[in-house]
Amino acid sequence: MKTFLTFTLMFVTIMPAFSQDRPNVIFVMPDDISHNAFSYYKTNGPRTPNIDKLAEDSVRLTDFHVSPSCSPTRAALLTGRPSDVVGVWHTINGRNMLRADEITMADIFKANGYATGLFFKWHLGDNYPFRPKDRGFEHVAWIKGGGTGQQPDYWGNTNNEARMWLNDSLVKMTDEDDGIEGAFTTNFFFNRAMEFMDENLEKNKPFFAYIPTATAHAPHVLPPDAREGVSAFKGTVENLDKNMGRLIKYLEDRGIADNTILVFTTDNGASTFLRGGKGSYYDGGTRVPCFIRWNAGNIGGTGKGRDVLPLTAHIDWLPTFMDLIGLKDVAHRPENLKIRGKSFKGFLDKDPINDPVEYKNRAVTINDMWTELPEKYKKLSVKKDVWDGNHIVRKWRLVRESSRSDWELYDVLKDIKQQENLIEHNAHKKIVAELKQEYENWWQLVEERAHEYPRIIIGSPKEPEVTLHAHDFHGTVIWNQANVMKGDKGSGFIAVAFEKAGTYHFDLRRWPKEIEKETTLTSGVSTVVYDETHTSAALDIASARIKIWNGEKVYVDAKKDAEPNADGVRFTLKDLPKGPAFIQTWFYNASGEMEGAVYYNYVQADTFSK
Repeated sequence: MKTFLTFTLMFVTIMPAFSQDRPNVIFVMPDDISHNAFSYYKTNGPRTPNIDKLAEDSVRLTDFHVSPSCSPTRAALLTGRPSDVVGVWHTINGRNMLRADEITMADIFKANGYATGLFFKWHLGDNYPFRPKDRGFEHVAWIKGGGTGQQPDYWGNTNNEARMWLNDSLVKMTDEDDGIEGAFTTNFFFNRAMEFMDENLEKNKPFFAYIPTATAHAPHVLPPDAREGVSAFKGTVENLDKNMGRLIKYLEDRGIADNTILVFTTDNGASTFLRGGKGSYYDGGTRVPCFIRWNAGNIGGTGKGRDVLPLTAHIDWLPTFMDLIGLKDVAHRPENLKIRGKSFKGFLDKDPINDPVEYKNRAVTINDMWTELPEKYKKLSVKKDVWDGNHIVRKWRLVRESSRSDWELYDVLKDIKQQENLIEHNAHKKIVAELKQEYENWWQLVEERAHEYPRIIIGSPKEPEVTLHAHDFHGTVIWNQANVMKGDKGSGFIAVAFEKAGTYHFDLRRWPKEIEKETTLTSGVSTVVYDETHTSAALDIASARIKIWNGEKVYVDAKKDAEPNADGVRFTLKDLPKGPAFIQTWFYNASGEMEGAVYYNYVQADTFSK
């Protein structure tokens, strides 16, 4: 808490008076799609004329890399720091929560006088202090978890029938007068983004709108506006393209297209001409399209699109925005929170004199472990360009699957599909040694805080009732509502911190509160999912257990019988101490065996209980 207040004071000291003459910034990042999802790259792929036109009119970063999956990319993008270094090396198990002391892109835009808004997918923590509104975003329209139907999401949400959070209000999606047939999540969130833009145009205030869509992440449903005969995936991508067309027309109609920095990229590789896909440490997992257009800044524009070949990455966008716009960083940024990306502003014009020399000599390590604890040499990729004057002569990739596998070396400038492993060539021993050392340097940064757990704060007025989700269990995987429907077994601990000592109330449930009138603790439910009715398994829940501890000290280890027809098992626990703790819960059947899981655990301090 003290750290947050310190940064707040830092922000106040640097905030000048800015007006609408500063460029607006819009960053659009769809989910789980890459090159082949756009007709710009694949003529017989989805029809994406608006995104294709944007690509033609943009500076295109042709060797731009992100992490191989959702949360890690978001963490690196928003901090300018490697995802594993900021504590995000998975998409579940609490390892998707961005450490609370990290400084985000939204923090910096806000401190420099920008309005900040997030629209659709956050996936860096659903509870205080990890929510987007805790991380610099003033206006937030979002879903919880990593996509529709994931366990923390509002129960039963799909992309064409959903309830979403608009700031602190729950809003049901409807068919709006937006020029696109039917209701669909992508339409909804683009509509909210344009409302946010309108509000700030009226205030003459520049804005930063971050639009990371959860589409086209699976599961896919056919959008109402889809062409006849297309797949749900293709229809979803084409709907995204329509919304990009609406956004571009909106900017033109409002007269702000020229002075808006518009960026379009995706969050991980998927189904592309490169080797590997989502989750891969090869380029197919990390290399994605990335376009930037800013007419007033002489970056792209009609007839001015061009390719930029140098290696760039998600960690580079924050320092590049700071360089392009003149955003000031927080005063006295701690050394352990140092921005690790590099500005590529100098590559965005045609003059090689502006090319940053220090940038040419850097390497980038990208990793996506999907593990509970960091594992050295797990799914790594170290990338580096080699220059001869103003020309790139090598694009090296050093990769390794695990500590038990061999190293591999590729030059993707000549071998784009990474088929010729050059690791045994004596001529390349020097670059191999250099890239291995780059990895060791990166690993040292990861190790410094790898032992830390991101902790959900309980008992704060900023979130009076906390929902602990099975999605965040350490040690077991229960990540979507299908797991809840099936009654999948599992129990894991959740790292928390009690803001104050006292009495806390815990309500352990199988079903979420939004359907409590339709369910009991032991009942199954019938839910319409993707236009079909699915009936869930009923569970024989006879009792529940809760354990709270820290280190060797166990504060509570209590068991309680379930009442017939109850919607949960409630515990009132007194004298819980302030500070860090771990919470673990279980359901048991009449035979004393573990039954299902406590998928939802609602917690309140006595102060906030009704």
